[in-house]
Amino acid sequence: MSYDLAQVVLPTLEREWPVIRAELDALDLDADFVPWPQRDGYAGNWSVFPLYFPGESYIPGVDVARHRAKCPRSAALLDSLPRLVAAGFSLVGPKSHIFKHTDMYAPHLLRCHLGVRVPPGVTMWVKGQPVVWQEGR
Repeated sequence: MSYDLAQVVLPTLEREWPVIRAELDALDLDADFVPWPQRDGYAGNWSVFPLYFPGESYIPGVDVARHRAKCPRSAALLDSLPRLVAAGFSLVGPKSHIFKHTDMYAPHLLRCHLGVRVPPGVTMWVKGQPVVWQEGR
């Protein structure tokens, strides 16, 4: 199946952002999220809530099926996206920082980040350029 990320995936995620946001808002950020396991990749707090990962979870002990049951509309949306490898919610705490990195596991993989709940002024750097996060984008 051939598709264009800009024509299929991004518009779908942006259109469905209110649904995704509502399911995120229903989660307990302290109880439902787990710390990202590669602790040398960040300073501060970074936790995740995996929603899509075919096969065994990439985070030991995480029950992705239970997560999907808590966010059924987001899970169904993710199931509809072509060529998806993994997806979930990511929570980066105040004054936390994810270090510059390159995905050594999948160097030919395209990453897509949707701002679901974003405080003002949060920035991500991509190829040396700052990108200001926006909710729903």
